[in-house]
This record gives sequence, structure tokens and C-alpha cells, in this order.
Amino acid sequence: MRFSINFVLPAILAFTFIYQSVSASSTMTFEELMGVEKTVVDSDEVRQQLQKSAVLLSNYEIEAKKLVRMTENGSDSQTISAQASQLLDLSEVVIDSARFRLPQCDEYLAKSIAVRDSLNDISHAQLEKDYHHDGALPSAPSECYHAKDLFIHPATVLVLTRDDPALSEETKNAIQREITEVLAHTEYVRQLVLY
Repeated sequence: MRFSINFVLPAILAFTFIYQSVSASSTMTFEELMGVEKTVVDSDEVRQQLQKSAVLLSNYEIEAKKLVRMTENGSDSQTISAQASQLLDLSEVVIDSARFRLPQCDEYLAKSIAVRDSLNDISHAQLEKDYHHDGALPSAPSECYHAKDLFIHPATVLVLTRDDPALSEETKNAIQREITEVLAHTEYVRQLVLY
């Protein structure tokens, strides 16, 4: 039996998306993703904002991969912290678009990024409990989780480097896990916010 490229390529792309969906810590099926209510994009201004967010999300992925390589190549904690701060900045613009497209996530995402003011003082355990596991956040539908993680994972890297500026092997591994995990969330955000 012969398959045309018109059948095989979409099947491969769908499989890749499903695989990424299963890899993320909170999964959504394709049907769930397609069923999420979104604000309609009906103006050029909004389209331009979403285009900007699309570029920034791509940049986020590139910079996140650089951060993983930095930990592998022995970069110091200041360099890694600066890279994590850059990811925070990129994520905030994407999260603004998520707050618009997914109004059901607005309060949840606003409270998630508000932790930025506490990153010099918050403990790693408290960040995990209150923001990774949503202890300090209002309840929200599952689609909100992915955009939040664009911010919370690099925030965790900042806390890890603050607490262990010598970057023990354990800390380097934790940083790599944080950033690898957030990369699994970026396709969800792309599907939920940009399309």
C-alpha cells in the first residue's frame, strides 16, 4: 500500500505533537486543546500582538536551549541567572497574550508572574509548593498551566542559582530538568494562544 505525502506528513506532525503532549507534566489531548474557549482575534492590533508573541515564543525556545547548553558547558551562576532572567522577560509578553486569548486564565496568570517581586526572598520549597503546584494560585482550568510554566521554570532557575552560586552537580541537573520540562510546554502555549 502506498501513502501520499499529503497523508504521511500530517500523521508524523500529529504524532510529534501527541508525543510532546504526553511529555509535559500536565497533558491535554488534542480534542481538549481544540475545545478550549479563546477570545476571537478580530483586529489588526491583536494580530500584531500575537505575531510578536509568536516570535518571542520561538526566541524563548532558542534561549531555553542555550540555557541547557550553558549548564552542560560549565557556565557560572551569574551567566545562567542572566539567561533565566531573559526567559522571564520573554515569557511575560507571551503571558500577556495568553491572558487576552484565554480570559479564564487572567487572574491565575497575573498572580503567577507577580512572584517575580519575591524571587530574591522566596525559598525553593515555597516556590515549588505555591507556584509549581499552584498552592498560592486561584483555581483555573488546565489550559492555564502551560503559560504559567513559561515563567515559573526560569524563576526556579533564578532561585536555584541564588541558593547555590557554586552550581553543584545536583543544582545543574535541577536547572536542566526545569528548562527541559518547560520546553515541553511551549507547543501547548503555541496551540492555545497563537492559533
